Formats: sequence, C-alpha cells, structure tokens
Amino acid sequence: MNYHSYEFGFIVGDFLKTTPYHLCFETLGNDLRIRILSALAESPKSVQSIEGKTGASQSAVSHALAELKECSFVSSIAIGKERIYNLNSSLSRLAGNAKPGTPAFLSVMEKHFQQNCKNKCRKMG
Repeated sequence: MNYHSYEFGFIVGDFLKTTPYHLCFETLGNDLRIRILSALAESPKSVQSIEGKTGASQSAVSHALAELKECSFVSSIAIGKERIYNLNSSLSRLAGNAKPGTPAFLSVMEKHFQQNCKNKCRKMG
C-alpha cells in the first residue's frame, strides 16, 4: 500500500468502527452528564441531590443517568424507594484527580485542557 491509502479519514473511520471510543466520547459529550459525573466524584447521590447540584430538572437528570448507566459510567443501588447513584467502582478506583470534583478517569482530559487549551482554544470563547 502506498501512503495515500492511509489518509486520515480512512484510518479514523475504520478505527472508530472497530472500537467503542466513539460511544464513550458521545456519552461524555454532554454538559449535564459531565456535571453529574463531577457531582458523583464527590460522593454517591440520589436523583434529587443531583438535581440540586446540577440545577437540572428531574427528567433531564434521570435521562442523563440512564445514558451514563447504559455505558457503565455509573451504577445505582435501591434504598427503599430511592436510588443512590455512584461512579462505577472501576472508574472511582482510578487515581489522580486533576482537581476536586473532577472524576479521576477524566483527569487526563483535565491535564490536557490545562496544558493545551486554557486561554488558547477558540471554542472556549
């Protein structure tokens, strides 16, 4: 094969078709879901507690939690009629929070942001 058969779009397209990365980034590409993960990085919480922490409606929080749970970012336990949500145990065991309230598994992105994007990214405004 020559170099032209390895064009950027070709590699990325095939790579994404064979990995779950795009699904994870799609799930994490939502501000409310990130705020929920940040809230849960502090401690396990009920839907009502998450509502208070994020300022989002019960419906929006429940929908976002369902998406996060489907991708195993969060888990829950029932206590009476209430469900308590927390970060998936494998995610919460990861070390190295970049700053308080940042889930450990996002610390790599936080470090990248601090070193490369802060005050430089046009998308940040």
